[in-house]
Amino acid sequence: MRGAGLRIAFRGVVAALAAFACAGSADTTGPGACAPTARHPDAIGCAYVYGKVTDGRGVALDSIDGLVRMSDTCACSSPRVEGDENGVYAVVVHRLPRPAGFSDTATATVVALASAPKYPRHITGAAYFDTLQLVVRFAPIGAVPPPTEVNLRIPLP
Repeated sequence: MRGAGLRIAFRGVVAALAAFACAGSADTTGPGACAPTARHPDAIGCAYVYGKVTDGRGVALDSIDGLVRMSDTCACSSPRVEGDENGVYAVVVHRLPRPAGFSDTATATVVALASAPKYPRHITGAAYFDTLQLVVRFAPIGAVPPPTEVNLRIPLP
């Protein structure tokens, strides 16, 4: 059963970045067709990255933040990752104009941090996080980007 999802408007196109509330898994269909946004009006393409953040036992973690850090050679946005109460996140990365033109792939690192006070950082002084490097696939404006699933595991003491 699908629960209520987060909705993002893309200049006239309403795109669902819905999470399956009962199953706790992100929407694999993505945001629909790529479109420029108010923040990235000159975007030439986009990619959709989604996933779930769990602890070492596979239990979903809430109060997660992080980002999709794109490589320096990519003229791309680096959106923040914010997990919901089921550890689910979904972001759209925009490819911006560059001299070399459009490229349909780029290297990225997804970073997720357990940053809430409830995580035992005060005991060890260390931040709890996980990262994964991957190749992100872009679609040009007007096309639907292929969804890229990135699940992360943060081992908490």
